[in-house]
Amino acid sequence: MAAAALSVLGTIIFCAAIVAFVVFTVRPRPGTDPRTVTEAAQKYARRIGMVALGTALWLPGVLQPVLRETGGELWWDGHYAFSSALVQLGVPSAFALAVLVAGELTWPRPRGTVRTARLAHRGVRALVPRYMTWVAGILLAYNLLILATTLAHDPGSAPARHLLTGWAPWLLLTVAAVAGVLRLISVRPAVPGTAPEADAALRLASAHRVLRTAAGIMIMLAWSGGVFLSNYPNPPGLSSGSEALRYVSLWVTFGGVLALLVRAPRVPLPEPSGSGGPVPASSPLAVRSVGTSLRLTIAGPAAAGLAGIIVFALAMEHRIAALLALAAAAITFTALCAAAEYTHARRIRRHLPPAAPVDPVDSGSAEFLRTPRWLTWIGTAGAALALGVLLAAALLGPSVDRAARQYAEDEAALRSHPGAPQAGRAIIPDPFFDWRFALTAALLVLLIPLVTDLVARKVLTRPALSGDRDIDLRLRRVALFRLARTSTATCLAAAGLVLTDVSRQSRWATSHSPDITLEPPLDWLTPLVQQSSAASTLLLLAAIVIAWRQFGPSHFPDDPRYAEQADLPPAQRT
Repeated sequence: MAAAALSVLGTIIFCAAIVAFVVFTVRPRPGTDPRTVTEAAQKYARRIGMVALGTALWLPGVLQPVLRETGGELWWDGHYAFSSALVQLGVPSAFALAVLVAGELTWPRPRGTVRTARLAHRGVRALVPRYMTWVAGILLAYNLLILATTLAHDPGSAPARHLLTGWAPWLLLTVAAVAGVLRLISVRPAVPGTAPEADAALRLASAHRVLRTAAGIMIMLAWSGGVFLSNYPNPPGLSSGSEALRYVSLWVTFGGVLALLVRAPRVPLPEPSGSGGPVPASSPLAVRSVGTSLRLTIAGPAAAGLAGIIVFALAMEHRIAALLALAAAAITFTALCAAAEYTHARRIRRHLPPAAPVDPVDSGSAEFLRTPRWLTWIGTAGAALALGVLLAAALLGPSVDRAARQYAEDEAALRSHPGAPQAGRAIIPDPFFDWRFALTAALLVLLIPLVTDLVARKVLTRPALSGDRDIDLRLRRVALFRLARTSTATCLAAAGLVLTDVSRQSRWATSHSPDITLEPPLDWLTPLVQQSSAASTLLLLAAIVIAWRQFGPSHFPDDPRYAEQADLPPAQRT
């Protein structure tokens, strides 16, 4: 229990430190211009919402070691314990709601000796966005139907009492806390330096994210309620309504997760000073270059996915199949990016005069082309995590294999006792460290960033489009962001696959029997391995989001009212 508590506590403290650093580095600073203040306030609200939603979906996996020590999974095989309900449902719900409350209480407030305030009535009803209200309302109605049908069919039974004491309080807590946070949003002071339209949009976006987090908590409760209905004792059995709810629980869960992907409303920003001029017509060469880049954006991911599927199908029986598929997809997409840049450069050189000078990239354009630092840092952190886990597996491999073999023998001896439900020989585990898997993962996280960096250098040094400088800068920026996303997503996916392999090769951690004493180092590795499954899922989801979501710029001019200052070309910046 001590090892499980220490591992969970260490993980939560580490994540809390990262969250505090990420959130408070974008707080608006006094004295800046209105556009910078509005952008910082928007980033602050966005990160608070991401942290709260991620907490609701990820914290149950982090608490797996403590959950196994306190009594096991809630509802599975008819099992119930209030400690399990508290760990699996209560802690994630309370922590996610606490993040929302802390985010609203620490919202930037007016400072100084002279302060101003707008006298305007803001009700909670005017702040609630329609779409996310419908999503949260449907999930709330589904959860209430689970509670109502169970109590109406069998009100005094032990399962009904368990549902009331271990499941229903967190539903009521979520509803009450969301109502309170929406009230905080309606009465909080306006961010100093923002326009009334931007302040109203910031409140609407904050309400959207609060309801999205509430919907995420209700998805977790809906999944738990579906498991409760699936394991309901027979007799007395379920009513017809509960049977219908049990069959749709899986569809409600996945449909709710997809519904959470809708972005919050955009916040209008003050107009930059250089955005009012007419847009010149593009040359045919620029139009053809934009078309080539658009085709790569649409067809490139499809070709990379097809290559990954083919490689995975061919190597499905091997341990490195997933890594080989990831490598095939990343190499295919990077090769297509390099081919597109070669096509751009050849087409431009064919239309340039023989002695035309190369257009240098000035300091303002270099700032516009630079990819966000967080994108590079996340990719570097993913690569470092993958290499660190592989190094630890190589060092601990021999001792883990010896202890795992002893655990398999003890498990077989326990099954061979008279009256045991299953009997059989010991299941010899695979080696904890596989050098082929480690070599493939290490080469992947080391070579893909190097290759994408070489292609990025070609993007910066290719000839410029004469007479279409804005389009040329935008195409270069799209290409650089595309390569940066490829490198970061590959490193995160590789780290997730490494952790997945660690979890799959550690049967002693996932099927641990309390009657078997684990030998070192399995005794202190078990909580970490149990957490690795949740961490790998988070990393793979992050890789998919970075690879598919447009974290980079658009091929077409952004609306200056909604584009952040870093996304505007030098001619439109203040």
